Amino acid sequence: MFRFVKLPLLLNGRNVHEGKWFRFIFIFIFISAIIETDIYLPSFPDILHAFNTNAVMVQRILSFNFIGVCIGSLVYGPLSDHFGRRPILMFGFALFTLTTIGCVIATSIEQLLFFRLLQGFGSAACMVVGTAIIFDLFEEEKAAKFVGDLSTMVVSMLAFAPLIGGWINIYWGYRGSFIFVAVLVFLSAVTCLLFLPESLPSVQRRKFTLAEMREGYAAVLSSRVFWYNTLISSLMLAAYFAFISNMSLLFVNELNVAKSVFPYFQMAISGSFVLVSINNGRLIDKWGVNCLKNVGLVIVMLASLLFLASPYSWLNSPYYLTLVMCVFTIGVGCSINIFIAQSMRVRSDLVGIASSLVTAIRLCIIALSINVSSSYYDGSSDSMMRFVVGTTGLLFLIYLFHYISIKGNKKSS
Repeated sequence: MFRFVKLPLLLNGRNVHEGKWFRFIFIFIFISAIIETDIYLPSFPDILHAFNTNAVMVQRILSFNFIGVCIGSLVYGPLSDHFGRRPILMFGFALFTLTTIGCVIATSIEQLLFFRLLQGFGSAACMVVGTAIIFDLFEEEKAAKFVGDLSTMVVSMLAFAPLIGGWINIYWGYRGSFIFVAVLVFLSAVTCLLFLPESLPSVQRRKFTLAEMREGYAAVLSSRVFWYNTLISSLMLAAYFAFISNMSLLFVNELNVAKSVFPYFQMAISGSFVLVSINNGRLIDKWGVNCLKNVGLVIVMLASLLFLASPYSWLNSPYYLTLVMCVFTIGVGCSINIFIAQSMRVRSDLVGIASSLVTAIRLCIIALSINVSSSYYDGSSDSMMRFVVGTTGLLFLIYLFHYISIKGNKKSS
């Protein structure tokens, strides 16, 4: 019998997380969960016609998936704290694979939404358990750098996801994208099954009881630091996905962008994140965590002000809309991994639960944002921009309240 789990630990005589092999494994863990968002977006107009439905139902393909991730996130963290990271991750991969196949064979929009909900529940294990493994092995700053480096590698590939999805959609239809994801998830599962070791020793595991879980959730949720960092990162992504979920319908149906060209616009936005993420670790070393976090916030707010101050005619240009969203995404790329890392470090013994809550709250806010923005969307770019600006305005108020609270605490002490 092969001793699969031990294989990567023997590479160069080092622990698995000290070398490039560990990053390679984590690319597989995260890319399958993340690519399922971007790769389908170019096919939204075709799905609308294939199922003879409306724009709101099509956009729920994205939000239902996020709801599934949200529900799964609340479960996987405590389970992985008790049973270990590896078995819970493999269960998630199995469910992820089967439900992606379900998306391929769905014959109605209702069936597709059902499988997308379960697909999200399965993929949540990749994000929650994967993140917990990183924080099992690294301290906060190193974890933020690792997540930044990982994001660079993953998003560098994902920058081409819209192009891949658009190409697949043109030649094989929307089902081709689901088949592609099913194959990728299966390969990711096999890689982790063969080579990923357990990162949580049995002596560090927590009992899985309702009382223990309730206590852990209460401890994390009572932290103001947790809420501040989680809400800021969630609202950044909520504004981004509110734009992305409507982008293909606006660009293709309203602004007359060809389906074969649209993926390049989406790829430009993803590519902006890559440009920042490539140097994220170096920027942290040079400016420090808090400085880079604030720089990212300022850039996000400046992009929102650009939308607010733009003439209406500019908002009907796909090039201008993409340019401003590229600026917005650069700001997100500078700071979001830092906010997430600081959310995770409320208590060192509650990393799994913190990971669950961070992911669940973030995805719940994003799903709500997509549903509200899709109802608010009236076919005009102006309706999209107002929602992005409003979400960023709420983000600024939370930042301002947090800043004032910190100043008040310093004065009182």
